[in-house]
Amino acid sequence: MHARVLGGRKQMARTKRVGGATVRWTGKPLISKKRTARSRKAMSCIERKLEVLQELVPNGPSVQELDGLFREAANYIVSLQVQVKVMQILLDELSPKVSDN
Repeated sequence: MHARVLGGRKQMARTKRVGGATVRWTGKPLISKKRTARSRKAMSCIERKLEVLQELVPNGPSVQELDGLFREAANYIVSLQVQVKVMQILLDELSPKVSDN
């Protein structure tokens, strides 16, 4: 085992006999297990949120594509905003007017 400098960092390099040849091995995996577990956890979190979105949006469960689900969600948000505006207008028009006397 000997030390070598790689990219300004000191790493311990090991040599190993594989199939009759000497191979250097730094001991660092290409993708760490921590990172893989973290990305798996993040993906499951995203999947849960997408399932909730599917349940909230009308016709959400029938949508198979992700872009279709987002489109349906956007349309649903716009329709809810329009409903709120209509109810505000109705409330303003139908509520009794208070005079400043």
